[in-house]
Order: sequence, then C-alpha cells, then structure tokens
Amino acid sequence: MRSTPNPRTFAPLLSLLLLCSCATAPHRSAKIAAPEFPGDVTMNKEAGRGGHLTVKLRLESGDALPFDVDTGAPVTVLNTSLEPQLGKRLGQSSLNWWNGKEISHIYTAPKLYLGNIRLPIAAKIFTSDLTRMGSNTMGVLGMDCLQHYCIQLDFEAGKMRFLDPDHLRVSELGRAFSLTFSGIDPERTLIRPTIHHEGLIANNTNLLIDTGCNIDGMASEGEIKGTAVFLPECVWDCNTFTNLLIAAADHYNTLGLSFLARHLVTLDFPNRMMYLKQTRTGPLAGDILNEITLSNHRTTLEAYESLKEKNQLPSLSKNDKGAVYFEANSDPGSESVMFGVQQNGDSSTCHYTVSRTSEESPWKLQKAWRTDQNGQTIEEYPVP
Repeated sequence: MRSTPNPRTFAPLLSLLLLCSCATAPHRSAKIAAPEFPGDVTMNKEAGRGGHLTVKLRLESGDALPFDVDTGAPVTVLNTSLEPQLGKRLGQSSLNWWNGKEISHIYTAPKLYLGNIRLPIAAKIFTSDLTRMGSNTMGVLGMDCLQHYCIQLDFEAGKMRFLDPDHLRVSELGRAFSLTFSGIDPERTLIRPTIHHEGLIANNTNLLIDTGCNIDGMASEGEIKGTAVFLPECVWDCNTFTNLLIAAADHYNTLGLSFLARHLVTLDFPNRMMYLKQTRTGPLAGDILNEITLSNHRTTLEAYESLKEKNQLPSLSKNDKGAVYFEANSDPGSESVMFGVQQNGDSSTCHYTVSRTSEESPWKLQKAWRTDQNGQTIEEYPVP
C-alpha cells in the first residue's frame, strides 16, 4: 500500500516513515461531480507536529473510528480487526507497504461518514494490519475519496475545511501549483498527486504531496548520504525554511505533513491545483529537538551542535551553515555517532565520527575526513 514515517519506531528512519502509497485503485475519469461537502473538522493536536492528520469517521453501525488522512495512499484501507464487520471476502491483492509487499483482503466497501456526510470511497476496500501506524489507527482515508474534494488545511487555526472548488478566492491562497495524478498503466491507475517542482534537497522534479508522511519530506536514497538529513536552513520556491528533517526512501521524493504545516494548504483536487501560502519558517512546535522524538537523531544533533559551537569540527566553524546527514544510526543514549555536513554551496561533504564516555561526558572527535560529490575521500583531517 503506502509508505510514511512513524515517530514511535525508527528502525533506523525507515520506521519513521510509513512510506508512500503503492496500492492500485480503479481507473477514474479526470473530473467527477463533487459530492456534498462535510463541515469543518478540528485537527488533532499531533497533526503537523510529528503525528498524522487524523479524523473520526463513522460506520453505519454508529462506531466512530480514527482514520489517517493520506494523500499518498491511492485507496482507502481498513484495519484487519474490522474484517468481521465487512461481510464476505471478495478476494485478495498485493499491496506495497513500508515493510514490503503484503497480501491484503478485499471486501465490499462499507458506508463511511464524516459527520452526517457519506464519503465517496471506492466500491471495494482493502484491509491491512495498521497497528504499525499506531495503536489507535483503524483506517487510512485515501485518494479514492479525497480526489473528489477541495480540502484546506489551516494549521494555524487547527482546522480542516472542505471548500467549494468552483468558488475559491485563489488570490488569497498563495502560490499555485498544478497537480498531476500519476498512474502505472491505462487499466489500473495509481492516484498520486504530484507537482512538477524540485524537492527540498533532491533534483528530481516529480514531487509527491503526501499528508501520510509525518516529517518534512523524503528523497530517494541516491540523493541522501545516509538515512536522513537535517537542514538548519534551506530555500524552497524562493521561501526560507528552517529545521527540516528529510528521510531517505526507496521511492518517491515527497513533501510531507510537517513541511505542509508551515503553510495554509489548499488541495483543489477536482481542478488539479494546490495552493501554498507560507505562514511560518520553522516547524509548528518550535524547537526541532522537541519534534524529533527519535532519540538516536536527537543524540546526533546534540553532538553536532556541541562540537560546532566549540569550533571543534575541522573545516567547519560555528557560523557555517549546511545540511547534516545522519550516516550511522545508533541506539538511544549511544556513546558514538557518525554524521556528515555539507556546507551551503559546497559539493564536498565533511564526515565526523565522535564519541563520549557517558551521557554526562562531553563529545570528542575521533575521526574526520572529506569526500567529493562521488563519495571519494579527498582529505583526512588530524584529530587533536
């Protein structure tokens, strides 16, 4: 099915990602008449702060269940625990998840309601073990439903709104991006909303808009020197942003929920447009160290910041800026970490191995070297 980060388990960073969606959905016409709009929804406090955007959907039985709103998921999926309520099984299919392919069961879709509005999901629905996404997640609301709506995500107000796509005040919505719904073949279409734009660090210009990715974004493994990269500052689409976390992935380059949360976001799927209006440069909750709940990455950043401030990283002063690559993951409380730093405007990368004798002890440099853009060592630095 899909892939994205999950801050509860980072094994190494691939578990932070419930990667991007890869399930197939029935072919649909380019534009379908919009259904009745649900009312405004109050966002859960975790949305855009390292958690998923979650809404409560109601079954016809009256049960209210938490669903993740995931534009990276082509189809709507239910947790396997709901299978006894779904009637006769219709068959099975292979879904691609963050942990590889998985056999999913297929059922006739139940009626799902947001408030009093029945949502237009596909006629058939998939099931999967969603406990890996969080103990409370009972479903993923995918693009088979979301494609019918114009959805505005207002993180400052904490509201998710369903707007009339034919009466938008586009002059108030910020920068416009054309959306493309990508597919795999004429028979079975993957509904993935992408924009033609460079990524946060990558050169690939097909950029997936993925609200199911709960960090700032992902880039292909070949464009990240390690498992993830931390950007103290970067410029994207002429706007400056600070404290971004991008993970390496084996699929699409993406813009994730934490990055989108720095904007007023309007996803006009019927007219295939996205509007972004920047509202902040940094993450919602402020300090990035509080947002990165993965202890191994916090440890690496603390080591980097401590030595950089003391001018103890060769070829790097405390005033230099650049990307920090997490090159070796470690357990929480680790006493040895390795990271790389690529200064702004420099194609080479400096690598550092540092250690400490205990959590209370200062970090000390053990090894330092510099590589070119092809990963070849071009200089080794003496260690005091």
